[in-house]
Amino acid sequence: MLEIFKEPFMRIVLVGAVITGVTCSYLGVFMILKRIVFMGIALSQAAALGVAIGLFAGISPVAASLVMTLAAIVIFWIPFSEKDISGESLLGFAYAFFAALAVILVAKNPLAEARGLNLISGNLLYMGMSDLITIGAAAAAVFALHLVFFKQFIFVSFDRETAHAAGIKANLFDFILYLTIGVTISLSMMAAGVIFVFSSLVIPAMTAVFLMRSVWKIFFMSAIIAVVGVVTGLVVSYVWDLPSGPAITGAYGALFFLLSGTKILVGAVARS
Repeated sequence: MLEIFKEPFMRIVLVGAVITGVTCSYLGVFMILKRIVFMGIALSQAAALGVAIGLFAGISPVAASLVMTLAAIVIFWIPFSEKDISGESLLGFAYAFFAALAVILVAKNPLAEARGLNLISGNLLYMGMSDLITIGAAAAAVFALHLVFFKQFIFVSFDRETAHAAGIKANLFDFILYLTIGVTISLSMMAAGVIFVFSSLVIPAMTAVFLMRSVWKIFFMSAIIAVVGVVTGLVVSYVWDLPSGPAITGAYGALFFLLSGTKILVGAVARS
């Protein structure tokens, strides 16, 4: 079945999907550690709203998505008092509000309506070289930044208060981390869709955290799950003519059940 990747366009799709999946799975580990998973879906919806605004207004959807996502990051980063409004409430409001606006704009614009399904589910089979270059450049910038500040990001993700006490500017590094997540989401949305981007942020990282204890093993396992899920999902999508984003998400889910179930079973046998 891997013969399908002999097609030139499928090689572009494979490389783009792997880059997106691995980048999102890496960033997803930080989201799991910081317990900000709902921020991921809220940012994904903000990016989708930006695309809808771009299509509605006749401007660059990528630029509009990036601006909208950066604006959402600033809002989520502002330290509101829990007495005034909880973080979860703000994320819930943002998700519902952004989703409603996106649906309205898509419904009122024939061009947006025609592309609305791909915006949500994502059809990676339409990915072109320009999309691949954009995604690759974004991933390179994100990993370069994380290479420089990796220790700080890990510190503020595991123990923010201790990091602050140790002299690390926790608020600043939180913002930089959120910025890398937001940029990755917004620049991947047009080609990949909300479902694929968000599932790549959550499922591989969640599975890796469940399976592993070492930080480095968690990052490595998360990336491996992303690659296997992407390849499997693309094959299923191509062979059975299914939307690529949901197919990859289904592959992620199958890997989670398989790997976590195997760990539980092995643990039960070892204890008996």
